[in-house]
Amino acid sequence: MGTPPVERIAALVQDLPALPAAAQHALALLSNPATEPGELQEALSRDQALALRALRLANSAYYRRNREITTLSNAVVVLGFRTIQTLLLSSAAHRVIAAAGDLAEQLWSHSFAAAVGCREFAKELGKGALEREEAFLAGLFHDLGKGVLAARFPGIYADPASDGIGAERAALGFDHAGLGQVLLERWQIPAALSGAVGTHHEAEPSALGRLVVMGEWLAWGVAPGVGSCLPERPAKLLEAYEMAPERLGEILESVKLYLDEESGAP
Repeated sequence: MGTPPVERIAALVQDLPALPAAAQHALALLSNPATEPGELQEALSRDQALALRALRLANSAYYRRNREITTLSNAVVVLGFRTIQTLLLSSAAHRVIAAAGDLAEQLWSHSFAAAVGCREFAKELGKGALEREEAFLAGLFHDLGKGVLAARFPGIYADPASDGIGAERAALGFDHAGLGQVLLERWQIPAALSGAVGTHHEAEPSALGRLVVMGEWLAWGVAPGVGSCLPERPAKLLEAYEMAPERLGEILESVKLYLDEESGAP
């Protein structure tokens, strides 16, 4: 018998780098309720890319208030600890996707668009700030496994007309969703997030996974994904969540806005 899929997945991720040292240190600070903003600022300043992304995010349409944020210390205050945590995990996801070669830019744009879509859907459903950040990360992480597969098996997404997940399972015995879940578990990401990634292609996704299904579908309208065709319209979910067509149009415009801001981020 062949090697079980879970063991094949484990072999693929075992030599992947863990979270970057600066991110690990900052996340450790964030887990300590006694951490002061100055300590977090110092940790972020050790990684130029993280510092730049924090400043860029603080000046984005979603967070910016009435004045430009020009210092890292002000960015930390404006964003808050929870959003800084999202930023750190987003940067880690970007690092994995960047290894996807020629597909990296397309994969990142699609993932980011899905993340914003998930956050906007969560907002529409009356979710609180913490749940909206969680939805954003779930959308951002949903195709993380594709970044790994594209890096390790460059030809797996060569046929743009393939059915994506079916081709993955046929070639490897598992799919990008399962691989992404294992990677997130290795990063010690909460089970709700890793489970959403692992179930978003299943017939019965988790509660957070259902948001990912909608966010991914919406993202295809502005930033098509890789390795599969346009997903079916999630009609039952849209009906269950009472999403009016005009509201969908507004959410799509928000996704376009934030995707434009993200373009060219370090």
